[in-house]
Amino acid sequence: MALTRRGTDMIATVTVLIGLSITAVLLRAFARLKRRVQFGIDDYICFLSVILMIAMLVELLLWVLIGGNGSHQSDLSSETMKNFYKIFLANQFTYFILSPAIKISIICFYRRVFTVKPFQLATFAINGLIALWGVAIFLACAFQCRPLRSYWDHSIEGTCFDSNKFIIVNQIFNVIMDFVILALPVPMIWNLQRAWQDKLALNGVFALGGFVCFASIYRIVVLFWINPADITYTVYQATLWTHIEPSIGLICSCLPIIRGLFPKLNLAGSRKTNAPYYIKTGSHFGLSSAKSPVSEFFKLEDKSITRSTTDTTTPAVPSLGGPMGIQVRTDIDVEQSAERMPLHT
Repeated sequence: MALTRRGTDMIATVTVLIGLSITAVLLRAFARLKRRVQFGIDDYICFLSVILMIAMLVELLLWVLIGGNGSHQSDLSSETMKNFYKIFLANQFTYFILSPAIKISIICFYRRVFTVKPFQLATFAINGLIALWGVAIFLACAFQCRPLRSYWDHSIEGTCFDSNKFIIVNQIFNVIMDFVILALPVPMIWNLQRAWQDKLALNGVFALGGFVCFASIYRIVVLFWINPADITYTVYQATLWTHIEPSIGLICSCLPIIRGLFPKLNLAGSRKTNAPYYIKTGSHFGLSSAKSPVSEFFKLEDKSITRSTTDTTTPAVPSLGGPMGIQVRTDIDVEQSAERMPLHT
């Protein structure tokens, strides 16, 4: 069937977004290889996610070409409507795997960076919740009609629950999780041994995920615009944002790693400083101060990972930050074995 204006717009928009997503993932992989950091589970899930996004693009092409997406329902044959619902169902299955996968990938990245035990436990629980929800929503999708064939073949008698409400409930969960993910690194970043301007700038890198929150919320809005009487035409916005949301999420998840390709980029902008970032590696969440031994912190630098140690043989004067106001520090460059340091990002 001929492409409609809406169908053409959807394909063009989604193709550009997925192209950007693929580019972001490739840059992420290049950043890992360049800095000789081993791939982690967060990277592998990103690779899986980009494959699922390509699958969604193929589904969209079929949805428009043989499923009538973007056309008025009154202009479509019964066979085209069957194709529409078949691809709609396939799109739901793919999205219900992709959406939690991206969220889990982001949290796994957090776990590589922030290793304090309470944070590790909290993120493990959140990942478990997202994974369980993903499995439950996938199974619910598989059993939304009995028999499932009645979902696309309306000549078969069957019972189905309201799929639109089902999708909205899942999207509300996605919005809540997006805000949780956005807030997770904030207390950790503000405990870095760094000036507040740098903390704010670094937090801004993670806060780019706020675009995902907006996309998730807006997707809920457009779901209410679907009219069952002309679903093939009114599903346009919902279809578009179903692809926009994970694309933005995947791109944002790669940005903190991609930033490693630009070591001379100063987060603070107006401030010139060569001081490293320190992340507390002790077991007490949220406890860090200038009085703590520097050896309890991992230093995040742009060129390589170093471990800083402080001479603590002489009692330090708290007000001066070291013995006689002088802090002795030895930086040990371990760039050659950076692959063994899982905290390096």
